[in-house]
Amino acid sequence: MKKIFLEILRWSLRFHGLFHIGHVYSDIIVGNWIGVGIGSYIISVELLSSFLIPNEHVHFKTFKTEVHEKCD
Repeated sequence: MKKIFLEILRWSLRFHGLFHIGHVYSDIIVGNWIGVGIGSYIISVELLSSFLIPNEHVHFKTFKTEVHEKCD
């Protein structure tokens, strides 16, 4: 179940990043270069994070998240 969820999350991030290409294109047409920069940044973060999601076990805590291979 966890593996399926991570695959759905990865592909959702990829598709969402690709949808931002339309925003970047419209910002180029209008000449909104700040929007182009922000949109390009968002695309790169979402695509990179979709490929770099860790396979480790994660504990979400209030101030610090713990990531490790196995739970004790």
